[in-house]
Amino acid sequence: MILRAFKMFWFLMVFAIGGYVLRAQTFVHPGGLHTLVDLERMKTNVRAGNHPWIDDWNKLIADPQAQTGYHTHVQANMGASRQNADLDAHAAYLDALRWYISGDVNYANKATNILNAWAIAVNQQPSGTDMPGLIGIPIFDFAMAGEVLRAYPGWRPAHFAAFTNMMTRYCYPICHDFLNRHNDACITHFWANWDACNIGAILAIGVLCDDTNKFNEAVAYFESGAGNGSISNAVYFLHPGGLGQWQESGRDQEHAQLGIGLLGSMCEVAWNQGVDLFGYSNNRLLAGAEYVARCNLSEAVPYTAYNNCDNVKQFYVSHLGLGRLDDRPVWELIYNHYVVLKGLSAPNVQKIAQLMRPEHGSPDHFGYGTLTFTLSAAASPYPPSPLAPTPTDLMAIAGVGRVSLKWSPSAGDTAQGYRIQRATNANGPFITIHSGKTNTFLEYADTSVNNGVTYYYVIAAINQSGTNANSAPVSATPAAAGPLPAGWAQLDIGSVTSRGGASHANVGDNTFIVTGNGHDIGGTADSFSFACMRVTNDFTLSARLLVNGSVKVGLMMRESLAANARTLALTVGETGGREMKFRTRSASSGSMATQLGNAYSYTPVWFRLQRAGNVFTASQSADGKTWFKVGSSTVSMAPNYYAGLAVVENTATFDNVSATGGAPMLP
Repeated sequence: MILRAFKMFWFLMVFAIGGYVLRAQTFVHPGGLHTLVDLERMKTNVRAGNHPWIDDWNKLIADPQAQTGYHTHVQANMGASRQNADLDAHAAYLDALRWYISGDVNYANKATNILNAWAIAVNQQPSGTDMPGLIGIPIFDFAMAGEVLRAYPGWRPAHFAAFTNMMTRYCYPICHDFLNRHNDACITHFWANWDACNIGAILAIGVLCDDTNKFNEAVAYFESGAGNGSISNAVYFLHPGGLGQWQESGRDQEHAQLGIGLLGSMCEVAWNQGVDLFGYSNNRLLAGAEYVARCNLSEAVPYTAYNNCDNVKQFYVSHLGLGRLDDRPVWELIYNHYVVLKGLSAPNVQKIAQLMRPEHGSPDHFGYGTLTFTLSAAASPYPPSPLAPTPTDLMAIAGVGRVSLKWSPSAGDTAQGYRIQRATNANGPFITIHSGKTNTFLEYADTSVNNGVTYYYVIAAINQSGTNANSAPVSATPAAAGPLPAGWAQLDIGSVTSRGGASHANVGDNTFIVTGNGHDIGGTADSFSFACMRVTNDFTLSARLLVNGSVKVGLMMRESLAANARTLALTVGETGGREMKFRTRSASSGSMATQLGNAYSYTPVWFRLQRAGNVFTASQSADGKTWFKVGSSTVSMAPNYYAGLAVVENTATFDNVSATGGAPMLP
């Protein structure tokens, strides 16, 4: 409480004297991510062996980057590999912490040697892949490593001057250029994390170099910049319950957490200089953090469809990366500021910080926030909770060569991960087929099964306190695929490399496995494998794509088996296997028009293609319950036509295949 009161008093005094923005105020040094008060707190608690600081310290000193024998990657062009540059920035930062906490100057000397070597070598503005752009990540980290080392009297003034010269002469201009020009792209082209890393880099350079103008430039952009990194664009929609939708939540959860970490670090630096960006716009960053944390605890969140100037549509929260706890150690900083220091409620942030305690390191983040940001042992107990309660509602769903497991967390769940055990008898013996403490995702696919064998499963929750009791067993019997059902046939459309194939099993609510050796769906003629029925009049076909090995795969309705026939197709598979597109060839031999669907449609994904008269409508879904319209087309098509599953090449697995409407006929 004394520390909290002191920091709050210090902030209010600075605010009262200097105003909201530092215009002519002397900077606090060290005053990047950590002040002297913070560094002393770390040192005192580690030397006393206090939890949780000592637990994270023991992680940090085992990090390969936190060693005096670390080998650097110095290069004249920092942009030749921003990843290698960031490795060195992390090494300098971690070694600086090791020096301050342990008192061993060998680590301080290693850190200064790294920064000195870069200051001597760099002779140009960074150039290369993602430049200007993501170079802001290592630039911020270099500046923050340098700021900690300002506390080391052995860093010679001439060497410090050379380092700050590198930052102002070569690093600042590229960050400034990106925020002002965005590589001549439309303003919302770049994701929030691209802006965020450059805003943070400029702020950090301002602090390191005692440059008020740069500091103010970054503060102004955070508050009202045009790009996606300004706080009102990064947290672009506020939902009830204190949840602020993050701009990249429809893209994937890794990048959403990256952005939270980047802006959170920037806000911490500003706070240490007396500027409260954490609280700006009614704690808008906290609303975004609560939203992203809840996502990554595998809990439901509201979502408002997002689009940008490039028409990169996002209909729903992306499940890619959902539940991961093995990266993005960004939560202790957010938790300790908002909950411990300011006394605000942030249940999702608090929970995910607990689950990741003690924090590890990361390629894009310094990490080790349990050591560096924990303010109170009572507020951050370690282990943070008793045993996690046993999961409920376990289901086992049979497929072809797989069993899919789903479950629900119990009330008050504090699971970091789960242990899954399997047997061929209801009474066991059960053997462990999966165990981990790095994922809260509530599903698992067992693909090491034999078709025709009945398997029994139990699941237990794991956290830092141990493993709880098993759930009640459930069972499923995977089945081998056989011939297609009556009315279905596999046909190759157009000129293919070799014959395709298709098979079916009465599991997973109708599972189809389709293999193709074609070339494309598009242009004026197609080449693919088609598992289809001949149908008449109005018809609806739905399916979930479970496994995708094809560049284009999906649902199709076409007038004939000719390669150039009138066609409607809803496909996914391009641009990393994620872009959903509704394709229309409205006339024989005509070109194929495209309407864009969700840009991040990672499997499993649901498709629906529907004909009503001559209006064809394509929809997609993340869960088979809530559907989003991709587009519609009006095409004059004969009443008798073909509908089915289309695969260009390799093998795709569909389940939950359903067909309703006009009576199917034999192809």
